[in-house]
Amino acid sequence: MGQRREQCRDPDTNIDLDVSVVYSTDFLAARTGTVDSAQPTWLSGMSGKSFSRVSPSLLDPFNTLCESPERLRQLLRYRRARDLPLAKAVGEPLFRIDQQTHCVVLQGLGNEDGQAPLLTHKSLFHSLSLLLALAANDYQQNYETMHHRSQVLQSLNRDLSHFSGDSTILHTITAILMLISYEYRVRDTYPGPACAATHIHGLQTIISQRNILTSQYSVSHVTQVQRALFWQDIICSLATGAPRVLQFDNRGMFTRLREDETYRSYFALPQGFIPHTYGWPAAVPAVFEDLNALCCAVDTMRRGTRAPITFVNNDDKDISVTPMPLMEDLDDEGYPLCNSQANLQIRLVDLLSGTRRDGSQSEETLIYRACLFAAYLCTYRLSEGVWGGYFAPEKCVTEILDCMTDFIRQMSPWKLAPDISFWLLYMAGGLTKSQLHKDQAAALVERYQCFYSTGYGQDWELVEMRLKKFIWCEHVMKQKMYRFWQECQIGCC
Repeated sequence: MGQRREQCRDPDTNIDLDVSVVYSTDFLAARTGTVDSAQPTWLSGMSGKSFSRVSPSLLDPFNTLCESPERLRQLLRYRRARDLPLAKAVGEPLFRIDQQTHCVVLQGLGNEDGQAPLLTHKSLFHSLSLLLALAANDYQQNYETMHHRSQVLQSLNRDLSHFSGDSTILHTITAILMLISYEYRVRDTYPGPACAATHIHGLQTIISQRNILTSQYSVSHVTQVQRALFWQDIICSLATGAPRVLQFDNRGMFTRLREDETYRSYFALPQGFIPHTYGWPAAVPAVFEDLNALCCAVDTMRRGTRAPITFVNNDDKDISVTPMPLMEDLDDEGYPLCNSQANLQIRLVDLLSGTRRDGSQSEETLIYRACLFAAYLCTYRLSEGVWGGYFAPEKCVTEILDCMTDFIRQMSPWKLAPDISFWLLYMAGGLTKSQLHKDQAAALVERYQCFYSTGYGQDWELVEMRLKKFIWCEHVMKQKMYRFWQECQIGCC
């Protein structure tokens, strides 16, 4: 930061605070209560204490850094007990942390420049810091997040006012994509204007000016940026319930699977859903049929092998093609859009946005919403790869648990709970990676016991038989569901 010092005003105390103080570990631990007094490791052989005594002017003699990078480095490496690293929680769908190098890897968004832009490009630095600080404070806004959001908006205004398609435009676009992540995680969960949608519209306008982007980047690079924005739009819809802003057509992904003799019989609606579909939109059964077929296909192809789902080319029997790659088959590509999982996720968020507008909270609506979130969760867990995230699946788990909590309040003590409620609780508890959510699901299973016939949850074979009446993928679910069943048995003892 050199000799430059920025002044910020704390809204709680009306005392001017020096930004260089805001990012010290002790100060933040005292203010937010979320970050432990971790010792940073910047250079091998140099301890955090000795490093903290080095003058910022010596670290950055040419005044190239936005602020002291040490706080950002702490956030990138910080993790809570029994929980995922912060970067894993907030990176989806834009970035991940390489497990070997511990570097930030952006999916197609300017990795050629290495890590330097994260420290020197102001919009990029503050947008990344904003997301990580938000996760560090349990997704609650505080002084640190407000500071970074203010800095991001100011910096973006400057960047876009001088927009000319220079070599830093991709960093500006990436910063906007990260800001969208913040908006739909926090601001758009409250009543008011949809900030994320505004940014999505604006960024789409920039990307549409292809003559500016292609003057600096290849067409494939521009395509990757567009794909990242599509995914932000999808996850924004999942998080807020608002309709998607952008249109993307990936229909026909299941056509080849339906035509293949091996998989044709998989396209059937699981019998457990049949009593509940009478009030569902006409498009819903087809989504569950496609998801059931994909689960069966994954089980067939993964049984004893890790080979991808392939089909024999009718024109050349010696050649196999792979028209339905899963997420893990496309690790080098990032988050693909033209595959079966993305197809299902887009259709599911479109259906969910309709339930949000309806606003009804009847038993049937609660079951319906929970089933859509469970289907999205299942689709996600079928294959994740190195780009697998945390926010989208855990959002689904949270919504399922909320629906089931409301559902039990409306349950009549004179009738048994439907089997579908049992499946929904096991989907939430078995497929979550959060111990807190797993404990909540187990507690609900225990509360539901009085609504089920005697011995319903005492025998695993019986439980498995009940679960298989709905969406079921043995490769993905069996071990996870069994472990959750065991946890439920321990809780009941």
